[in-house]
Amino acid sequence: MLNERTLLASLALTERLDAAGFALHPVAGTPLAAMCAATTYDTGLAQVPDGNFQTYATQLAQRTSQIDPLMDCSEHDAVLDSIANTAIDAVRRHVAFARSVVAPTIQNLYERVRNSVENLSVSSLLGLEVEVWREPKPVFNTALQSELRKLEDIALDDPPLSMRMPDLTIAELMELIKTGNGGLDADIAEWVATIGDEFFMQVWRDFFQQHMPEDGERNRTFTERVTDRFTGMPVALAVYLLARKLLDEKPPEGVEMPLANYRAQLAGFRNQAGGALTRALERIERALKNGLLVREIAGSKTVVYEPVYRDYLEKGGSNEMLFANALSRPFMMSTTDLLEHKNALASRWATHSALISTAESNQRYNKVIELLELHFRSQLNEATEGEDTTAQNRDTVLKLFRDCLKHVTESDLNDLYAVCLKLVCRARFYTTDAERILTGMELARARNPSLSPREAATASIVDYIAWWVATQMRLASC
Repeated sequence: MLNERTLLASLALTERLDAAGFALHPVAGTPLAAMCAATTYDTGLAQVPDGNFQTYATQLAQRTSQIDPLMDCSEHDAVLDSIANTAIDAVRRHVAFARSVVAPTIQNLYERVRNSVENLSVSSLLGLEVEVWREPKPVFNTALQSELRKLEDIALDDPPLSMRMPDLTIAELMELIKTGNGGLDADIAEWVATIGDEFFMQVWRDFFQQHMPEDGERNRTFTERVTDRFTGMPVALAVYLLARKLLDEKPPEGVEMPLANYRAQLAGFRNQAGGALTRALERIERALKNGLLVREIAGSKTVVYEPVYRDYLEKGGSNEMLFANALSRPFMMSTTDLLEHKNALASRWATHSALISTAESNQRYNKVIELLELHFRSQLNEATEGEDTTAQNRDTVLKLFRDCLKHVTESDLNDLYAVCLKLVCRARFYTTDAERILTGMELARARNPSLSPREAATASIVDYIAWWVATQMRLASC
């Protein structure tokens, strides 16, 4: 039954509608129309006596509480119970279908498209990068540099890679690169942790075991290996440390060559690797002294010297300026030149990034749209006999899908799951209320992330029933 409190709660809305010259009426033939018919028993009662809604509410509450002897309840309650039972069963079926059939289909489509999107090519903007060049920490140790200075006048040579040393474990190699100097060994240990064990195993094979190159690999000489622009310094350092230690100790068991030849070859390794290190250190010192920031620009990668790079950033430089520089000809290599052209580089990068971002955004949007249709079609083709999927109405489903897809905007793709939800519900399950139910659950979770799935479903059901009741009303002028 209706009580006065419930009726008076509608007073504010009633007054607003009346002031605007409108009234709500039940749609003929709907459950709400039957409810109203069971509530209002004559036309006179439909008028508020003397404009007093309180009196009307009291009369209406009394009317709905009158017991019909045959039904043992009021007519209003009998109609309400009948409608409620029908609505409860229907809502239960709708919610169960939405959660057990539609939701998994949406999730599956979302995962397929998301996985494909993650495999799309990397942005050309993201492809531009700055690599900070960090030389091995031990080469800056004063004790090691003192040793290396003794090799400054060594004549250049290219020792043959003809040694046949036995296999050693990584633990044995780590013992060989130790120097006995606590500070230097600490720097070496830090470097080893950074570069990894396999690096030292490879150096041992390439230099000390006459390692044969793989098919298609060029057999580089000693000098080529220790002077390589990018890998030369760590390789030269490893060779130097290993050769100096081997010279100070007895040959490992299994070495089959005259001792004099053994020592001469190791001395050549040590001296030439040490000479390569001294020359590399001289280049670094010149770079620091002259403010040479850029070591190399190779394609999309700008390689910078770490100490100079720190100074460059402190003086107001940025990676975006380096990106713009990599797009220019000729390249600027020093901190001074880059900072002098700071504004021009910033402007160039802003223009370039805006153009590329727009182009890439459009390309990505088109690709995601293609992926949505591709995976939606695949899902539909995989529908098995007995599924409630409207597979018999394939043409209708695909037409609805394409119509919906036309309205997906670039910003919509920021929430790919929501896009998949709309497409699946409006195309494949267009005859159901699944979209309203599942969207209501998602909104409930968004408002309160701590809600359980059952609680979110309950909140959605409340909204769903309110919508169902609202569809049975029509707005008309008074």
